[in-house]
Amino acid sequence: MTAPTSIPDTWRELVRLMTASLRDLADRDAARIVADLTPAARGRIRAHLTAHPDALVSGESAAPRSVQALITTLADHGVTGVRAPACLRCGRVRRLRRAVPGGRVCLGCEGILAARGNIGPCTSCGKTGPRPSRDTCAACRRQQITATRNCSTCGKPAERDPCSNCRPRPVTACALCHTIAPVTARWPLGPVCTPCYRTARSHPMPCPACERDRVLIGRVERHRVCGPCAGFPDPYVCERCAGPRSYKVGRLCDRCAVADHLEDLFTDVPEAVGTGPLAAMRAALAQAPDAGTVLNWLRGSRSAGLLRDLMATGLPLSHTDLDATIDSRSTAMTAEYLRGLLTAYQVLEPRDELAVRIVRHLERTVAQHPEHGALLRAYVRWSLLPRARRHQAARAGGSKHRIRWAYTRINLAAELLTTTASHGLTIATLDQGHLDAWLAASPGTRYEVRDFVVWAHRRHHARDLLVPHRPKAEPSGLDEDSHWDLLHQCLTDTRLDLDVRAAGAILLLFGQHLTRIAALPTTALTTHAETTFLTLGRTPIPLPTTLADILTTLADRPAPQGWAANTSAGWLFPGHLPGAPISAAALSRRLATHHIPIRPARTTALVALACDLPPAVLGPMLGLHPITAVQWRRRATTDWTAYLQARQRAPADGPPYGRH
Repeated sequence: MTAPTSIPDTWRELVRLMTASLRDLADRDAARIVADLTPAARGRIRAHLTAHPDALVSGESAAPRSVQALITTLADHGVTGVRAPACLRCGRVRRLRRAVPGGRVCLGCEGILAARGNIGPCTSCGKTGPRPSRDTCAACRRQQITATRNCSTCGKPAERDPCSNCRPRPVTACALCHTIAPVTARWPLGPVCTPCYRTARSHPMPCPACERDRVLIGRVERHRVCGPCAGFPDPYVCERCAGPRSYKVGRLCDRCAVADHLEDLFTDVPEAVGTGPLAAMRAALAQAPDAGTVLNWLRGSRSAGLLRDLMATGLPLSHTDLDATIDSRSTAMTAEYLRGLLTAYQVLEPRDELAVRIVRHLERTVAQHPEHGALLRAYVRWSLLPRARRHQAARAGGSKHRIRWAYTRINLAAELLTTTASHGLTIATLDQGHLDAWLAASPGTRYEVRDFVVWAHRRHHARDLLVPHRPKAEPSGLDEDSHWDLLHQCLTDTRLDLDVRAAGAILLLFGQHLTRIAALPTTALTTHAETTFLTLGRTPIPLPTTLADILTTLADRPAPQGWAANTSAGWLFPGHLPGAPISAAALSRRLATHHIPIRPARTTALVALACDLPPAVLGPMLGLHPITAVQWRRRATTDWTAYLQARQRAPADGPPYGRH
């Protein structure tokens, strides 16, 4: 490049404007670059630099294409300090073509703005909104194109060939994790890989400069900042509240999207306005600490879809309507989840779910075996239901195991009656031989029919038949060293989760069933005269200081940051279901992950307690049945019967037992 011998004044002015903002650009080098420009470009650049003296270093999007080309040329010549302009809308450094109020936009944003300019009803779906192509909204247009094209790589219907999953993307070093990976986004701080993009979008952080929660896409002095603080527009800002845009929905944040979903859900529902339970439920969902969890539930869960269907009927919500939707196990789980939610928010009154579910299973069984309906209904009404209710009232814990207990006995009673009828017999003419043959066919599970057979004999429906108790293996415990090592780990190892430490310590110290540990309320923990007590049965148990501190910290721990946190819980071990504790199965998995054996640990703890405490004290303290407490006492006590018999049979001249 050679500069002319006589430089025009306009050239000198342009050189002066360039070197004024670029201190390391020499006048001679600037003159050579200016000499290579076309006359039209020199005029446009000089006019823009006169109005915007810092255009070469500010990165403003108002720079025309001639200035953009000059910045690229200066960067190619190694001039430091130049900064390429970024798109006014998306903030990406790309070629800016279209001028809009406030600056210029890239080709992609140009198409988006053009599409938004055409607002009206879609010719396909009829919804009013942007119509970017042939008066059709983007979603309908993509469906039309996808219906006629397939990806040449994977063969799936796609809008473009290859599809977005198969299309190769450039590979470069991520500006955040420095991993060589395909580029997902190009931010002002540099290219970003997919994991870093997903993390930044899903978890906005406070900007160090403005202290607002934002997606940190820029960098200033080695610190990540939001786009506006780095001099770029924020492409991930909610259009309604200016908060960080949701990673799951477009143009809105999670909370604004939740508000729209709730508005759609509770439209034309008078009870959702005012101070009633339904209005309180709506307000609690809208103000939940974790709006993203609420959004996931509203958008994709079957229970939210069921609630939407029930609300669309315009009728008040009731237990009867929920029961009418149950036709399979999956729909039963959906309905029970929604029932728990509505009960926790006091939209529905609590009911005796134990009796309802047992009766529901009874009616299903009677529908399959109508000839035995009268006897099965009498058995459930006069035997199973009263005992299940007594057990539920006497002992804390969930009702699932009592429901399964009743289900098993109803199923076995129906199976025995059906098999008896197939042999031409009735329950009144059933003899011991036929009963033994039926038991021997499946001895592992059919011993539980003893409950029905005993009841039938007492009610004079059957003979006095013998069904032995189901054989149980003698419980095996841990050795003393392993037991105390596990207990010491639960009490002192801070690396374990707090709920695992608490549940493991209660299991290893008091031998409680996991169903009772999981259902412990916070009211079971009391303090009197600087001593903390735990109530497992009728007698409060004073706790050692270490365990008392663990349980107190667990009870005082804030509620989990989920959408169900606004419901009344009051559990030491809260679960993911609204208003319900953690399930025993989930707690069992958590303990097993940390190698805490449940049955051996419980056996060892109960044997150790039974050695020191009589059954009259052990039962009320741990909530055990008197017979159960006596059985544990017998296991723990040394049996001296064999010794005494051997002593009586010993010869007179022999050495006495016990002497050496």
